[in-house]
Amino acid sequence: MGGNFCIKCGRSNTQLFKGLCRECFLKEYKPLEVPERIEVEVCPHCNAQLINGKWTGRGIPEDEIIYRALENNIIKKVEDIIIDLEILQKRGTISSCLVRAEAKILGEKITQDFYTEVRLKKRACPYCSRYKSGYYEAVIQLRADERSLELEEIKKAEQLINKTLQKSWGKDKLAYLAKKTRQKEGADYYIGSYKAAKRVITALREEFGGIVGESPKLMGRDKSTGKNIYRIWISFKLPKFKEGDFISYKGRTGLIKAMDSHGILFYDLDRQEMSTVLWREYQRIERIATPADIKKTTVTAISPSRIQILDPISYEPIDLKLKPGMENLKIGDQVSVIQINNKTYILG
Repeated sequence: MGGNFCIKCGRSNTQLFKGLCRECFLKEYKPLEVPERIEVEVCPHCNAQLINGKWTGRGIPEDEIIYRALENNIIKKVEDIIIDLEILQKRGTISSCLVRAEAKILGEKITQDFYTEVRLKKRACPYCSRYKSGYYEAVIQLRADERSLELEEIKKAEQLINKTLQKSWGKDKLAYLAKKTRQKEGADYYIGSYKAAKRVITALREEFGGIVGESPKLMGRDKSTGKNIYRIWISFKLPKFKEGDFISYKGRTGLIKAMDSHGILFYDLDRQEMSTVLWREYQRIERIATPADIKKTTVTAISPSRIQILDPISYEPIDLKLKPGMENLKIGDQVSVIQINNKTYILG
């Protein structure tokens, strides 16, 4: 007979697998290693997890955190295996879980269940700790140059600020609005990170144009590094003029059509062409009229090269050169005009 017997059941004269007969080996074999308890440190505010000393995975639902913890702590002992995970019961921060494994061992399909619990240890991450404490690195001061901000401008700016911060939140964990205060001349926005504040300024300039200035302020010294701590005040001024206003620039009279971070696009009323002026020339631009200054009047006469209208205030006839775009006007038509520096312009 020899010593060829199963150390579990004693069966002899059979093929052995690690000292066990086939039946005992299949009963004893574990295709997985699953710990009885798994602990995960989770931020209660943003659901970030502390993994290998780093906070990661913000905004992940709690169930997903549990499933990921199970996946990361299971050790597979065979390649060809199907694993199903299930949360059986949740009691506060403790979740009882089932791990079911299906594998082929020695040509036979086996199914085994493993039970474990996942404990979520709540601890605020450094970023949420800063947010809760009101931490900020930059203040955006929203103002308008030589005029008051309109409520619609503030509303539009705040929508853009919130949208930009939301888009940045995934990459910059300090991309949040810590505080907002209304001032007589505008509003101040306290931004968690300077980088996020710069992205907000870029978005605001694309929408409104405007003038930007920065002023760092020394707030103290970091005891651990010995470095000075600065906060940056960013002045963002909307221009003194808006789209639809009339401007004077280097002797030219124009109607503002659009503004962005690069410059001001205006229609030259004398040359009848579009032109652009860069923001570095801002101080040389003067607002000379607004849409409220536009008047209505009547066409009283037309010739092949001239057009006559009534002065909208004195009703005296004004004789003007017929310019491109006026060919379809007829006597009696109503037209919009703007009068600037004793000159009258018919607006298309």
